[in-house]
Amino acid sequence: MSLALSMTHLETFARLHEGRPDDAHSLWALSERLPGGLGGEHPIWQTLLQAEDAHVLVATECQLLVGAIVTWHHKGADVARLAWLGVDASARHRGIGRLLLETSIARAEIAGAGEVVAHVPAGAVDLQGLLAKSGFVSVKGGELRLQLGASS
Repeated sequence: MSLALSMTHLETFARLHEGRPDDAHSLWALSERLPGGLGGEHPIWQTLLQAEDAHVLVATECQLLVGAIVTWHHKGADVARLAWLGVDASARHRGIGRLLLETSIARAEIAGAGEVVAHVPAGAVDLQGLLAKSGFVSVKGGELRLQLGASS
C-alpha cells in the first residue's frame, strides 16, 4: 500500500462492523438524512440485515453511526452489486466513504467476486468521483464496473 493511500485512512477514526439488527434504527435515520444514497433508494434495513446475500457494513465514530454500505453478493458468484453507500454530511471528506468502499470491495473479492457493479444516479457527482478514484469505470446509463484481481 502506498504512503498516500495509507494516509487517507488516517483522516477518520471510524470503526467498522457488520450491520446488526440493533443498528436498524440508526441506519434508517442515516438514509432518511441523505438524498437517496446509492441508486436513489432508501433501504429496508431490517430486511437487509437479515438477508443471506446482503452485506451491510457500518461505520461509527464515538459510537455514532456515520456511514454504511450495502453489497449484494452470493459467495462464489462472479459479480457483486454495490447497492447503497451513504455517509452523514457531518462526517464527509474524512475518508469514511473510501474506507467503507475499500473494505466492502475486499470482502467481495475474498468471497469470490471478479467484478463489482454499481448503478449511480446522474446527480450523485461526489459518489461518481469516489467510485472513479477507486477504479470503477463508467459503462452505460449510470452503470459503473470495477474488475477485481486484475493487478495479480
